[in-house]
Order: sequence, then C-alpha cells, then structure tokens
Amino acid sequence: MPSQIRPESTASTGGDIPRSAWPESWFKAPRKASELGLQAFKQSPILDALVASGELPPVAERLPADPIVVEGVDGIGQYGGTAALFTAGEQLLNVPEGPLRVGPQLSLTLPNFAAGVEYMNGGRTLTIALRPGHRWSDGHAITSADFAFWFDKVLMDKRLTPVVEPRFKGARMEVHDPYHFSYHFPEPQPLFVKFLAHSGWRISLPAHFMRRYHPDFTPVEQLEEEAEELGLQDWRTYFQAVNNVRDLMVFDRPVKTAYVIISRTSTRSRFRRNPFYPKVDREGKQLPYIDALEVQRVDSAEIMAAKASTGQVAIAGRQFKTADIPLFKRFEKDNGYSTYLWPRPYGSDVAIMINMTHADERKRRIYQDVRFRRALSLAIDRDEINDIAYYGKGVPRQLTVVPASRYFEPEFATAWAEYDPQQAGALLDAMGVVDRDGDGRREGPDGQPLDITFEYSIGETPKEITVELVTAHWREVGLHIGVKQISGSLKGIRASGGVMDMSLWHADRNADILFPIEPFWYVPMHIGQEINHWAEWSRWYRSDGVRGWEPPSNVKQLIAWWEVLRRTQDIEERVRMGKNILRSQAENVWAIGIIGLGPHPVIVRDDLKNVPRNGYWGWDSRWSWPYYPETWYLAQE
Repeated sequence: MPSQIRPESTASTGGDIPRSAWPESWFKAPRKASELGLQAFKQSPILDALVASGELPPVAERLPADPIVVEGVDGIGQYGGTAALFTAGEQLLNVPEGPLRVGPQLSLTLPNFAAGVEYMNGGRTLTIALRPGHRWSDGHAITSADFAFWFDKVLMDKRLTPVVEPRFKGARMEVHDPYHFSYHFPEPQPLFVKFLAHSGWRISLPAHFMRRYHPDFTPVEQLEEEAEELGLQDWRTYFQAVNNVRDLMVFDRPVKTAYVIISRTSTRSRFRRNPFYPKVDREGKQLPYIDALEVQRVDSAEIMAAKASTGQVAIAGRQFKTADIPLFKRFEKDNGYSTYLWPRPYGSDVAIMINMTHADERKRRIYQDVRFRRALSLAIDRDEINDIAYYGKGVPRQLTVVPASRYFEPEFATAWAEYDPQQAGALLDAMGVVDRDGDGRREGPDGQPLDITFEYSIGETPKEITVELVTAHWREVGLHIGVKQISGSLKGIRASGGVMDMSLWHADRNADILFPIEPFWYVPMHIGQEINHWAEWSRWYRSDGVRGWEPPSNVKQLIAWWEVLRRTQDIEERVRMGKNILRSQAENVWAIGIIGLGPHPVIVRDDLKNVPRNGYWGWDSRWSWPYYPETWYLAQE
C-alpha cells in the first residue's frame, strides 16, 4: 500500500497561458503620461456639450495632473457606442477599482489607484501612497479620509460590522496626510497586498457623501425617520441601501468605476461613462472608450445562453456553463460573435469533500481513514469525465494549485489521480470495507451497511453530470452512494453544522493571488457553504481552541505551516511552507480533485474590440479585472 505521492500516467498538468498572450506592459506598474511625453488630453465627444455649457470642467482638469496610461491588447480604441450586457455580466466592463490590481497570470499585485505600497516594522505596518488627482465620479478627490471612513465608521463600528473579519482583527489605521496612510497590524501581514489587489475596492467609501447617512454625523432619529419613509427597516438598512450601487434604489452614490449608474428598474439598468475616470491611453484619450452600458436582467441561465447565441450582447460569460459551448459554437458565424474559451483557474472544477469531522463516530472513523479517500479518488475515471463533460478540453488532475503558481509541483497534480479501480478495491478491502453478503455493495468495517449521501448544489461548473459519473464509477468498486441535490442556502447551513457525509464545490482560490491568503481546501481555516470536509477543526482554529474539535497532529501541522506562510516576509520560506501544505494534500487527499482548468465560454461580439483572446475566468481573476476592460471598445461604422 503506497504511503507517499504516486506518479500517474494519464493526468495532465497543462492548461497554463503563456505570458506572451498579453502586452508586456500588463506585467509592470503603469507608466504615467509624463513618461510618454503626453501633454494634451482628449475626451469622448459625448462630453463636449457638457464641457461647453460649464456643467463639466475641461478634460485636463478632470484628470490627475499626471494620469496613468493603460494599453489595450490590440492598441488604441475609438470612442462611442452603448454596450449591451446582462446584469450578471455588468462587472465585465464596469469592474471594481481598488488601490492595486491583479496581474494577468493571477500572481502579481500591480499599482492602480495607489502609486505604491511599502511594508515596515517587520511586515506589521503597510503604508499606502494614493495617486493625487484621482476623483470620485462626482469630482471630489479620493483621499486617505475615504479609507479612514470605511475603516473607522464601517469596519470598526459594531453597529454595522458586529464581527470583524480575521485579517483586520487588532488592526488600526493611521492617516499621515491626504494621500498617505498606514495599516498597523498586531502580527505581520505581508500578504495583505494580495487582498488589496483582489478585493481592495471594498476598503474605501466616499466619505463626503456617506457621512450624511451615518449616525456619527447625522442624528439617528433623523436617519430612522428617513428610513421609515423609504420603507426600510432601520438606519443600518438605510446606510447599506445608499452604499449599494447595485440596489434597485439609486442614491447616486459616487463611484471609482469606469461607469456610473443613471437609472435602474427591475428589468434594466443604464450606465454612462464616468467623466472623472482617471486613466488615459497612449494618445492621451481619457478612458473608457465605450460611452454607455445597457444592462438587461435575465434570471434564467438558459435564456441568457439563448440570447447570447443570437448576438444580443457585447460580451457575456457569467452564468454560462461548459455544456453551452456547442450551442455557442454552432451560431457564432451566423450571429456575429466569437466564443472564447478561457480556462477557469480552479484546482478542480469540482472538488469532492468527505466530512472528516462528522457527528456520527462510525462514519467519522471511515472518512478519516486516508485509504478511504484515496480509494474514492482512484476509482474515478477522469478521462471519461473530461471527454463527456468537458469535450476533452479540461485537465484531469488531483486538487492542487494551477500550473502557473510558484507553489505548483507536477506530482501534486497527479497524486492518486490515475484510474485504478483494482487498487481502489484493494484499499477498501484493507480497511475492512468489504461486501460481506455478496449483494455487490460493500459494508462498513463493523459489517453494517454504508449509508452515505452525496449532497450538492449546482452552478458555474459541470457539477450535476460529474456527480452522476463519479457515483457510477464508485458503484463499480462496490460503493453505492445516494445523491441529493439541495439549494445553496441549505447547503451552507448543513456545511456549517458539519452534518453532510460528502459534498462538493468548485475549487477556486488556487492561483497565487488567493491561494496563500485563503487556502480553504488545504487548511481548516474557513467555515462556509463551499467547505464541507472539516468544519469542527476549522471552528477549533478560528476560536483559538475554545470551540470545535482539536484536530490530529498532521492537521495541526497544516495550520502551523500556514501560520508561517501568511506571516513570513521570506519568499523562499513562504513557498516552502505552501509546498508543504500541498504535498500533504497530495498524500492525504484532504479533498478530491477531478478536472481542473476547465474551458469557460466567453461570448464576444464581433464589434467589441481589444478583448484578449486568452484569459483566466473565475473568482481569482474577478473574471475580466486583469485584462483592462476599460480599453475595450465598440467598432463604429
């Protein structure tokens, strides 16, 4: 019986996109206009009348004194047009903007609204330098005060945030001047910049606007009265509604994004270009190129796919499935669009989790036996699943990080991933999970029937067909496992309670932007609807041992490695700790991977230009964020 990582003959480790797929400038800090000799700036003609009437300042006064320059994948674009989108895909063109941004291979953290960041005090202090002249969509300057308002009046206000997320526990913020501020952490946080790049849009609000709706600046009695008049529950709901720029109630809250909402109904939203958007192209033309967005709400994923296949939207991809690819390919020439296949940067499109902290002691003993998890993995015919569910375009592999990751080793992707039902049966036999009565079904080591239910919810990746195929493979080795599809909300409740036998989710967070800070699949550090395999061990870690169950030594070691990884400033040590964690996953199969880097269909209409042919699609990339959608444009006749 093998006790270490096993090489395997059929699982591939491909799926990487070469750096040459994108402009070299996308891997560097953006240059400023002065560095390119730009002295004059241009605006979309749609703004000319507003400038002429005095409603808007001239473009040079709306831009920073030395704006950053962004390069499109195919060069300079042209102004004009309205892009049709689905609500699910609004953020493909109107992406959230933060201090930093994610590089195209999902590892770099690059400057964006911040000119730079600097760590001090052994990684316990992070100082951020904002770019002067960047403005909210109403023209007010973006300053340190906007970050301080969110930190002090939202994050640290228990009325709005009862429980502070772990990365901010014990932190404080210090404002130095309008464009420089620092976060001070009780422990080193060298990976905080990855959070800033991926989700940093969350950590600032337009203080000049939002103060009006906060009880530290407006009497709470007045806010409660206004909330009641609007049919809202209380001042907190009122504050959140004002801050939610995607709510049906439009309060014109200023934004940093390329587009500003001007109207919203239950079926349609309209956006216009942000006249204060701070970026320009290499000719000094203020971005974005597209003037407006028309966003249609379509609740059915099937209807969305049908509409996209007739060329009704400029770009779409959210809510589509791998199974939609034949439909899109069939009609693309007739209906004027192309189907781009972007790999999902997921360690596995479907990761299967066995509940090792199950409340039932009998089941727990079986699920914690590594032989059981290895047997389940060996019994899966990944090549068949790839052919049927992915048209042969996925990557059969074990759950681990993507090949572009600095933490990746090929053997992590091939461990216990070959199709070997004979070896799977031998492992089950060795642990006493055998067919005692000759009915073709294996019983537990105690001779009692194995009553195991696989609960799952659908969405995003080929989950349903994968469940059908996997459970069929398991029946071939004598494991008859019941299947139950449940809602996502119920799954979240049952996952948190640790009562499911087994479940699944798509294993995102496997590129270098998120793996080091959120290794959900490999370290018991998270409790949520995605994670099912060790809720009580996670609860023990998150509560400093007050709640949950104390994990065994090899699981404690995972936590110890991660504590080093997330605190050390030594990159070599960080990589070593990450590989230790992933080596443990490969050996112990904490969660089971099947197919990774699955192809995702992205529909791009022929008149939408500057969209790169290659990109990673998913949460790690925030879909289009690394690929400069502010440079995409509609070809005008």
